[in-house]
Amino acid sequence: MDTELAQWLGTLGVGGVLAAFMFHFYRKDVKQYTELWKGQSELLVGVVKEVSANIARNTAVLNAVDRRLDKIECATKPGREGC
Repeated sequence: MDTELAQWLGTLGVGGVLAAFMFHFYRKDVKQYTELWKGQSELLVGVVKEVSANIARNTAVLNAVDRRLDKIECATKPGREGC
């Protein structure tokens, strides 16, 4: 530890030293959890992208099925409106 820092902490007294230690460990803890959250958020973004792609594919398939059902209904009921 730097001697100037030690002298400065000495002038703060016991309460100041405890506050400095608490602040140091608080900052260390916040940094650790921030890095952890960054990793988790990257994973969540990947999951959201996957789900969005799957929803788009499912929508396309459902639209194709709907068009085919319309064609079948037009073939079986020729007088139907819209055929």
